Amino acid sequence: MAPDSRPGTAILVGAALAGALTVWAVATGQPRPLLAFLVTATVVTAVGASEVVAEVASWYYVLQSVVLGLFGVGLVVMGYATPLVLGLTAGFVCSGLFFAARYSRDRRTVPPPEEGAR
Repeated sequence: MAPDSRPGTAILVGAALAGALTVWAVATGQPRPLLAFLVTATVVTAVGASEVVAEVASWYYVLQSVVLGLFGVGLVVMGYATPLVLGLTAGFVCSGLFFAARYSRDRRTVPPPEEGAR
C-alpha cells in the first residue's frame, strides 16, 4: 500500500476543528489571549486547507505548526495554561514534528530539479 503523499483530510479536519473552537470561544466569552490563539490557528489552518487542492509545499505545514506551537508556548509562559491551550500547543508541536519528518523524508527521496533545466 502506497503512503498518501497529501495530508488533505487531516488538514481539512484540523481547519474545521479550529474554526469550531474559535466559534465556541467567542460564544462563551473566553479570554482575549485564547481568542487570539484560536483565531490565528483558524486563519493559518484555513490557508493550509485552501492550498490542499493546489498541492501546497510540504514545508508550509512545518511552518504552520511551528508558528502555532510557539504562540501556544507564549500563552503558557504568560500564564494562560488552560487545558485547551496546553492540548492545542501539544497538538501543534506534535504535528510540526510529524510534518518535519515527512518533509525531510520527501527531500531525501526526491532529488531537487537541476538549475537551468527547461
